[in-house]
Amino acid sequence: MKFYFHFLVYFCEMKFLWIDGEKVEINDRDKTLVDTIRSAKKSITAPCYRTLRQFGTCNSCLVEINGEKKLACGNPPVCEEEIVLNRADLIEERKQKVKVFKKHKEMMEKYL
Repeated sequence: MKFYFHFLVYFCEMKFLWIDGEKVEINDRDKTLVDTIRSAKKSITAPCYRTLRQFGTCNSCLVEINGEKKLACGNPPVCEEEIVLNRADLIEERKQKVKVFKKHKEMMEKYL
């Protein structure tokens, strides 16, 4: 799978994807869509990404990739993908997931 990812990113003609209709460049150092979204100076909720991973996955980096809801932290950037980030239903679902993760984190901190 890793080779397949590198093939898609490094050997495609144009290293870009679309986020909310805007063309965004995929940087060589971007391992996940969270990295690509942040490199493009766009905001995405991902409290567990890198810093709070010890408490599990928050699932709040929900985006729509080519019409299917997926987590940005678990998907590599793929050339010419269409990502929907800012849509009312996705934003509301991300807010709910953050609330659930916050409660889970508080409960887990009691045991640490």
